[in-house]
Amino acid sequence: MQPKPSRAELDQIAGHYELGSAGVDAMFELAEARPGAGATQRFLAGTLRIGAILSLAAGVVFFVAANWSEIEVFGRFGLLELLLAACGILALLKPPPAFAGRAALFLAFVTTGALLALFGQTYQTGADVHELFVSWALLGLPIVLLTGWSVSSAAWLLVFDLALALFCGWHPTGGLLWAMLGWRHFEPTTIIISVAWINVALWFAFEWLNLAAVPEWVRRMGISCAFAFGTWAGVFAVLESGRSPLILPALALAMVVVAVYALRTRKDIYPIAVVLGTFIIVTLVWLGKVTRFKDEGVLLLLAVWLIGTSTVAGRILASTARRWRAEGAT
Repeated sequence: MQPKPSRAELDQIAGHYELGSAGVDAMFELAEARPGAGATQRFLAGTLRIGAILSLAAGVVFFVAANWSEIEVFGRFGLLELLLAACGILALLKPPPAFAGRAALFLAFVTTGALLALFGQTYQTGADVHELFVSWALLGLPIVLLTGWSVSSAAWLLVFDLALALFCGWHPTGGLLWAMLGWRHFEPTTIIISVAWINVALWFAFEWLNLAAVPEWVRRMGISCAFAFGTWAGVFAVLESGRSPLILPALALAMVVVAVYALRTRKDIYPIAVVLGTFIIVTLVWLGKVTRFKDEGVLLLLAVWLIGTSTVAGRILASTARRWRAEGAT
């Protein structure tokens, strides 16, 4: 069976022969480029199955929370532990990549977080919320690796970045993680930009390893989280200029490294879009600080800057994507 032509190849054929809408429709039908009824049904079935697993995982957590006063302490732990054991047995009987095994391990990952939350709430360990999520991410990582599923990878990435966001946002003055990392005397922006670089490093690792369990949409989540933290740090550095002089150079370096890698590999335009979005937001805040909002004209200036930079960024992205498609088709 010959491989189906790519979208870039179909676009090149349509442009070369100057096909109209009817010709394009006929070409798509001959190339089987549009999903048929069978493909649509498979997509809907897969979506519903994933939705069912997510609903079941949420139901486990909410069931324990809703019946907190009705279930004794050992009953709460026993319920979650039995569920965790059942998930392990099912995963052994139907190991991944079977959907039942993947679903069981994903549910085991969620149950692990529920058990940690139950332990902290029952015995009042005094741990901060971010420490709970960090523990969840560390304990759940082997489960996610065994699952080999993009949904589990995305869930782990969300838990990990939520832990980092709580750590940065609450800026605790004590706690085990704070003492271990020795960041007591660091500025908050220094911590935030460090977290951004951690996410950039994760993104590069995912890119180089090219794991099937971490597809493109999960990697896009990772780079989005990286520059969400980077934008956060950059905005703080602009508003509190002088307190953290290395933040903006560190952010600029991350932007350059990611953009250069994306331009060299020419696989995905999305990282460049994220970099440009960070540049637009940080420079907009800087411009607002420099002008100090003296009058209504400043708002007009900021609006013009936002519209102008967004338009230029859009044109750069569109032209770059078209050039990559054309080069890929030749």
